Amino acid sequence: MSAISALQPEDAVRDVMIRLREAWDRGDVEAYASLFSEDAQFVTALGKRMQGRESIAESHREIFNTFFKGTKLGDYPNSIRRIAPDVILVESTGSILFPGETEHKVAPNGLRTLVVARQDDAWRIVSFQNTPTGLFHKFKFMWRYLVSRLRVFRSE
Repeated sequence: MSAISALQPEDAVRDVMIRLREAWDRGDVEAYASLFSEDAQFVTALGKRMQGRESIAESHREIFNTFFKGTKLGDYPNSIRRIAPDVILVESTGSILFPGETEHKVAPNGLRTLVVARQDDAWRIVSFQNTPTGLFHKFKFMWRYLVSRLRVFRSE
């Protein structure tokens, strides 16, 4: 019996969520994409739909090397609910943190909904939806991005 199958489903999915955040924080595309099923669907905050692990990996390779380089994901609580024996629904809030930011200073500004299913003795994300929230969210996001880049520029 593998370590993943020894965990209760909810604990296994919490582990997936931790590994997802850690992979993002490292900018590790392979580790990030490995948490998705081969045929996963992913809807970005901008409404772009991607189908399949390779498409998800390619889009994240691009953003990890450019706009979101050096960012982290805020660690906010998740709601985890089993909807079938091998299917878990995860609803959470989230925020991308630019260099120098912490979740204590940046309120969650997105809603994430994930469906995670057990496949071949591993839990994988089969669907991921990311929806921006908050008044003036686009303006605030761009302002935070510009301030973070100014901070990096000043420190060099």
